[in-house]
Amino acid sequence: MLDPTHLFDYESHVDPRTVRARTLVVTLGSFIDAGHAQRLINDHVLNSLSGHRLGTFDADQLISYREQRPTIVFSGDHFTQYRTPALALHEVKDAEGVTFLLLSGPEPGLRWEKMAEAIAGIVDRHDVELTVLVQSMPMPVPHTRPVLVSRWASSPELIPGNKPMFGTVLMSASFPAMLAQRLGERDNDVVGLTAHVPHYLAEHDFPDAAISLVEGLREVAALSIPTIQLAVAAGVVRAQIGHQVENSEELAEHVARLEQQFDEVARERALAAAEEQLPSAEEIGEAAEEFLKTLGDPPPEAPGAAGE
Repeated sequence: MLDPTHLFDYESHVDPRTVRARTLVVTLGSFIDAGHAQRLINDHVLNSLSGHRLGTFDADQLISYREQRPTIVFSGDHFTQYRTPALALHEVKDAEGVTFLLLSGPEPGLRWEKMAEAIAGIVDRHDVELTVLVQSMPMPVPHTRPVLVSRWASSPELIPGNKPMFGTVLMSASFPAMLAQRLGERDNDVVGLTAHVPHYLAEHDFPDAAISLVEGLREVAALSIPTIQLAVAAGVVRAQIGHQVENSEELAEHVARLEQQFDEVARERALAAAEEQLPSAEEIGEAAEEFLKTLGDPPPEAPGAAGE
């Protein structure tokens, strides 16, 4: 029987006993990295913040290479530049010096349960209090509107005020979804953030999605990750998309339809939220009754009136 602790090895210079972090951010692959949001976040975090690799999972035991074929280069008369996929755990400090862990890499195709057990061991070993799974998915939304982020959690208390965008759906499982359930069954706190990426940009870099997920990390985990570089990249991408839309009547019409649909849904959600904030008929009645009672009370004496 495979011991899940044998799936992960720390770097030789790392003493696991010294590593403590409140938050574990997971960007492991799922069905699709729409807008390359996960890759953009990984690159941004590892290149703009201070950190180092703690260790890696054994890809040969976890990755189904026939389903997720790594790349290799054929150069003239030989093969070169083959790289084994990396499922790596990093220790990172945010802009305020707060330590967090980042687990990134492709979705494991094998041994899901053992992988989940190994990650649970990491959570326990490093005193992780909150695991945040970050991902994206293609949706019928326009690039001209703010990027929506769906939130879900192992407990509703972790996402107060959340308004679910979806009902009950039977779907094929992904490893991150299964991991969230397994950690939740152990009473570990888990929050999921999923950015909605315009479906026509799913295969292209869409930094706005990465920015929305970074903002989500700030809200749910209080992590401070600067987004200036991502914002610059997002501005360039928006300009490129705008140019393409201007030169394609068909694309312009499609985006306009998505904008109308997005705005209608936004109005409906705003109205629903406003109605929830209105007091009920019972609450109004109780308030009116209390007010009417005060009308029969004698007016309070003015200061000093009793001594006159």
